[in-house]
Amino acid sequence: MPGSSPFQRRGIRRGPRPLQHPVFRRVWGVSVVGNLARFIDFTLIAWLVVQQSDSSSALGLLIFFRIIPFLVLGPVIGTLLDRFSRIRILRLSQIGMAITAAAFCVGLFYDFGSLTVIYVYTSLMGTLMMGEIASRRAYMSGIVGPAAIGSALALDTVSFNVAWFVGSNLGGLVAKLIDPALVYGAISAVFAVSYLALRGLPRMFRRSTELVSENPLKTFVSGLKFVMANKPLLAGLLVVGVNNFFSYAFESMLPAFARDVYDAGPTQFGLLMSAQGLGALVTALYIALRGRRLRNPGLLLISAAMIQAVGSIGFSLTQTVGIGFLSIAGLGLISTLFLITHAMLIFLVAPPKLRGRVMGFMVLMMGLYPLGSLALGFTADAIGLGEAVRVFAATGLILLILIFMKYPELRKPFGQSDTP
Repeated sequence: MPGSSPFQRRGIRRGPRPLQHPVFRRVWGVSVVGNLARFIDFTLIAWLVVQQSDSSSALGLLIFFRIIPFLVLGPVIGTLLDRFSRIRILRLSQIGMAITAAAFCVGLFYDFGSLTVIYVYTSLMGTLMMGEIASRRAYMSGIVGPAAIGSALALDTVSFNVAWFVGSNLGGLVAKLIDPALVYGAISAVFAVSYLALRGLPRMFRRSTELVSENPLKTFVSGLKFVMANKPLLAGLLVVGVNNFFSYAFESMLPAFARDVYDAGPTQFGLLMSAQGLGALVTALYIALRGRRLRNPGLLLISAAMIQAVGSIGFSLTQTVGIGFLSIAGLGLISTLFLITHAMLIFLVAPPKLRGRVMGFMVLMMGLYPLGSLALGFTADAIGLGEAVRVFAATGLILLILIFMKYPELRKPFGQSDTP
């Protein structure tokens, strides 16, 4: 029947395998290649920043401009996902990233690679990345259905983390051997090919006639009311916001640790940038191959966030490349569980007609990450790098404990929404 999951039509109720579906395979393949290009890009651009400035706040600004679109435009993309075809938004994001990378390639070729240019470029890529991630995950949920969403999200995270490990190491290598302008020309070509690869896929989208005529502001307000009335979802969003602001200090300040604490060269820099992806890959593979839905994702979500805060404090005490690598890899094991479970909250709690808007609010909470990174960078300049990481992580842990106590609904198993 129209709108039903292919897995449901086959009568597969437990342990489906998303990779058996050709549409999922093509989208997943594009995700693998695109993420690889994205992590080469981010490692290279972080290296360009640390070569131009020895300030921790400069790195904080890089994260700020990369992710701030999530905060500013999160609810907007959520509304668009409920009003327009998700595959169309996914394809447009690919061609947008191809054009942006090509423009940056030209800028570097003509020696226009100042911090200002870097920040403008990374902000544009962050905006397009936000649309790409949200539309891809919404589209995937329509392909596999709720019974397989945990496995599908884990596979999506596998592609992300394989690319993180390989792409970050490649980024460190090309920073040493290849002209950055040539690299960005290749990145542009990758996204252009991805745009072509997504042609001809089914829309998997049935727009509500109510939303077609409804005022966009009213659409947004109805989504906000749903979130405020649903305590497990509201608590989950608060956890995502707190964790992104306070507990990713280990990620945003890693380039500063590599430069100031570990005295790492470009190859070691790339290796350190890949460590989180390696650890995260282990968790993602386990969940993807496990074949069963994660029980009680809300409890797993807040538990992972609290462990991540404690782990960030441990990371702040590291002094060598080897220990730093192991510490970041361990934190990667936990961060993947956090990423998968907060996405599962949306697909299991929100009904299909509200799913895009709820995802927009989730993106909004993720958008607190650049604000935290910027504040952390200035704090590190004032009191020291390790001390700043410890202060932020400890503050986040306290807030997470308060949420844990305030919202017992998050810790209880909850049912799934209607099928997409």
